[in-house]
Amino acid sequence: KIFGSVTGYHIAEAIKAERTKVRQYLDTIDGLEVFPSDANFILFRVHTASKIFQALKQHRILIKNLDGTHPLLENCLRVTVGTPDENSQFCEILRTILSKTV
Repeated sequence: KIFGSVTGYHIAEAIKAERTKVRQYLDTIDGLEVFPSDANFILFRVHTASKIFQALKQHRILIKNLDGTHPLLENCLRVTVGTPDENSQFCEILRTILSKTV
């Protein structure tokens, strides 16, 4: 047991469920290339990734900017799966930012 009656299994299942929801949401956004993941994060490619990263940061959302770290990761960002509220906030703000950069 990790937190009272919540076991590691329950935490892993919650992360998997949230990852699926975030992945499905990101798949609905034009211009994103979302890569498969079995981890607690999601890698995606978006035009002008560094600009999107900075805009997210201005909204106090910090994700990993992988653009420029390797040629295969050009324009890639990585988001860690968080709580349902964190994930919703990320998804909503990302969509808002992308709608303004088109």
